[in-house]
Amino acid sequence: MRRQEQAGDGGTADIGLQALSGMLERGHNILYVCYDNEAYMNTGIQRSGLTPFDSNTTTSPIGEKSTGNIRPKKPMPEIANAHGIPYVATASCAFPMDIQRKVKKAISIKGPKYMQIHVPCPLGWRHETNLTMQVSKMAVETGLYPLIEYENGILIARKIVPKPVEEYLKLQGRFKHLLKNPEELKKIQDIADSNIKKYGLKVEAASA
Repeated sequence: MRRQEQAGDGGTADIGLQALSGMLERGHNILYVCYDNEAYMNTGIQRSGLTPFDSNTTTSPIGEKSTGNIRPKKPMPEIANAHGIPYVATASCAFPMDIQRKVKKAISIKGPKYMQIHVPCPLGWRHETNLTMQVSKMAVETGLYPLIEYENGILIARKIVPKPVEEYLKLQGRFKHLLKNPEELKKIQDIADSNIKKYGLKVEAASA
């Protein structure tokens, strides 16, 4: 029997992590989908384990001595992959055909599968609703949200021509406090650069 389970980022990376780990370890034939909007949006925009570094939330507020969330995003794809499961993937609502392809691949594979789909929240991210697709696409194009797959532990990554993270951050009110803080901007650029190197995301030309 094939099943699908779904949860948000808080229910996946925090509250439900132990149960998720048990399901992956036991080898159940389930596709688990995490909808990652990077905070507990339904209950007041509190930070979760998947909230980005320096993000302004109600439980990681900015102030004279704070630039927001002090922790990096929890590496859930790697945590899932470490269980030795046959398929792990990330996706973004900006690339619907990629989501469709990955879901079809996942359900064709027997055993536990993990997918994490990046889904902006205009309220929590503080951007206009008509910018949703642009914001989600920029997360991928900067390297802050890599589109990757692990099939039996083998990595496949979507190549990008990297864009500066500031282009992504300036679209969102949750990062507004960083735009005149070059030191913190560099820290986030370093996160993107690390992702680009780790997953081999970079291509040299836009036509590649």
